[in-house]
Amino acid sequence: MKNCFLPVIVAVVMALSSCGKEKLYADLSKLSGTGVIEIGPHNVSGKIGEVFSKYIYVTAPNGGRIEIFGTSGVSKDQMIYARDIMHQYLTCDGTVYKTRHKEIIANSMANKRSALVFWDTQEQYEANISKVSGAGYNVQDLYATESLGSGHRDASYEEILHLIHNYGIAPTLFEYQAKLQKANDDAITKGIWNPWGDDLPKADFDDEYFAAVMDCYLGLWEGQGGTMGGSYKPSSREEIKEQDPVAYQLIMDLFGDIQPI
Repeated sequence: MKNCFLPVIVAVVMALSSCGKEKLYADLSKLSGTGVIEIGPHNVSGKIGEVFSKYIYVTAPNGGRIEIFGTSGVSKDQMIYARDIMHQYLTCDGTVYKTRHKEIIANSMANKRSALVFWDTQEQYEANISKVSGAGYNVQDLYATESLGSGHRDASYEEILHLIHNYGIAPTLFEYQAKLQKANDDAITKGIWNPWGDDLPKADFDDEYFAAVMDCYLGLWEGQGGTMGGSYKPSSREEIKEQDPVAYQLIMDLFGDIQPI
């Protein structure tokens, strides 16, 4: 991670709050197109134009945009690939949740000003994220070094699903989110899912579990003895069906027989 949402883009305006603090508000509607749009200080004011050089988007049914910003080292092909994955997640029908549900998810993401921020590397993200943190977006990061053509693991499906889950699915599909949370808890109890590291908050366990199940369902870890370095025991769609059937059904319910692009 469906019907077609159109893509479009950018001009950032600054405003002062009543407290005198500077806030940034993005109005990208003057920049539009179906391909990757070049941006910078020449056509986008504020930190977005200062940090990012590429822009592409998905248009939600309510007319709002779900943004993707890219830095100079992110290729146009990677930007389009990310947009296509987002579009795939937001338009494919599941066995239970259909087009109308996907429209609700997309509208929520647009209303919450969701954005994928696509960086050259993690180091660049760490050095620059504070510059854009005040721009008013709810963001999820992705790196060119872990996307299409990088020669390393493709984390695009994982990171884009995080964005859709946090700002589209969880705030709207409450019954689905409750089932996902229970599946996460049960998988931990059964030893199928072992969230890694001491720095991962418990509140994020279900988010990472959802992405691990999706990666596995898509076959992105086939034959590797587990998903996400073995933190999730199954490594193929058939193994999910056998070991974690509830998770398998959750993917089917929302996304159906989704296949990697």
